[in-house]
Amino acid sequence: MKHFQDFVIYVLVSGALSTVLASIVLWLGRAWISERLKHAIKAEYDEKLESHKAQLKAQSDVELEKLRSELSVRATEHQVTFSRLHEKRAEVIAQTYSNLRAAHDAIKDYTKVFEPAGGLSREGRRKIAADAQNAYYAYYSKHQIFLPKTAAQLLDDLNRSTIQIFNHFLFLVDRKPDGGIDEWIKISERVDGPYQAALGELESAFRKILGSEI
Repeated sequence: MKHFQDFVIYVLVSGALSTVLASIVLWLGRAWISERLKHAIKAEYDEKLESHKAQLKAQSDVELEKLRSELSVRATEHQVTFSRLHEKRAEVIAQTYSNLRAAHDAIKDYTKVFEPAGGLSREGRRKIAADAQNAYYAYYSKHQIFLPKTAAQLLDDLNRSTIQIFNHFLFLVDRKPDGGIDEWIKISERVDGPYQAALGELESAFRKILGSEI
């Protein structure tokens, strides 16, 4: 009887131990599987995250390069436009200067006090002066926007002064029987000042464009 009881106890203890061991093994198995799943999920997440980061960086690099390219193109276009504007301004200043110089020489010749024999008649000189002044003003009025403000103001003043000189000389000298010698001398002396000031300003503006103050 005693042996039977011992056997029963042994069986019960063995069963209990087996159950405990099985529970431990099952718990450890679950913990191991759970840990493995966590590592697998984390690894997959990290891989996807790195892949996403790489994609974002690649897209960012492409957009950045595209932006740099666009900025470079715009900078080049701006530089070309600015260079062409500089060239145009230099061209306009040079042509205005040339036209103004011709007008100045013509009006000086028209209003000169000494008229040598055999020279062009005063009427002929008046026509040349008027044509030269009209040619200068026609060009200036169309291209004034390209000229520096100071030069444009001097030229506007000169235009008004030239009209006065022409009218005074025409009515006080040309059409007077005695020739109006006193007025003639005064008018002749008034010709140089405004023209020289305007021509000097145009010269300075042209040299600034060329990068020289000489």
